[in-house]
Amino acid sequence: MAEPLLQVYNLSKSYPVRDQRRGKECFQALNDISFTVNKGEILGLIGESGCGKTTLGRILCRLDTPDDGTILFEGVQIDSLKEKDYRKYRGRIQMVFQDPSSALNPQFRVGEILHEALRSAGIRKPLAQKDRINLLLGKVGLTPALLSRYPHELSGGQKQRICILLALLTRPSFLVADEVVSALDLSVQAQILNLIRGLQKELGLSILFISHDLNVIRYMSDRVLVMYMGEIVESGTAEDIYYHGAHPYTQLLHSALPEQHESLGDEGITDFSDLVLQEDRCIFAPRCPYCSETCLNGKPALSELSKDHLVRCVRLWQSKVEAVSEPSR
Repeated sequence: MAEPLLQVYNLSKSYPVRDQRRGKECFQALNDISFTVNKGEILGLIGESGCGKTTLGRILCRLDTPDDGTILFEGVQIDSLKEKDYRKYRGRIQMVFQDPSSALNPQFRVGEILHEALRSAGIRKPLAQKDRINLLLGKVGLTPALLSRYPHELSGGQKQRICILLALLTRPSFLVADEVVSALDLSVQAQILNLIRGLQKELGLSILFISHDLNVIRYMSDRVLVMYMGEIVESGTAEDIYYHGAHPYTQLLHSALPEQHESLGDEGITDFSDLVLQEDRCIFAPRCPYCSETCLNGKPALSELSKDHLVRCVRLWQSKVEAVSEPSR
């Protein structure tokens, strides 16, 4: 049985917003999120923009704080640790951001950025810094000549390779890769994806791989979480989600065709707050072609459709009950 590296239980995060009709309200970015990441595993996280993917990644890296929930890393509850106690874990959990240009300081050369990152991690001897940088340069497919350049002198792919190198400097065991190829040309995306997969196998990394592209998620991931409006609506193996996605939202992602989206009731959403502030119904109900009275009168739980395949949909649960209770002929 795979050993868990990261365990997340009942994680929630909200942000205050002001609604003209209701007054001050809270936008629920994450709602009761629970999952595990096993050692040496790539866990995919897919959902549309604004569903809470990046918020989750930032919370795992302590760049943001949750309202509620528990985060265990190697069995230690890191969400409640004081800053001085968390320092020994900070280098073990790293994040590769979506936009490499904004992640690199334009005023410094690449070599200076890398050396400063190592100094911040407590590695202060110049020789030790140089050795670690040179070791990782080859692993990410770069040459020492790039160290004297400024970020604006690099291509998008080279910048993202530098960001990956930055994340690896502290020898982490867990990476959050947040839309790492969405800002790159198509010709470069495959190179970066193959680089990450190679590094994951070579270094034994565990990765939370965030994307909105189902094809990319399937290629990269062992297991997949499907997120919609701050909730996990389906989870399973990459093959289950790609070929046997059961939740209507997963099926929408799989179709990926604008003309098919029209049949899913998007025109019914007239106000974003109407969708995110409802707590007593299925979050996907306004867009679901299978929505029934049951969906509007309670929030469904994640139920087991098959082994390791969970779906948050009352319709699927009811169909299983009916199939089991149907008398034999």
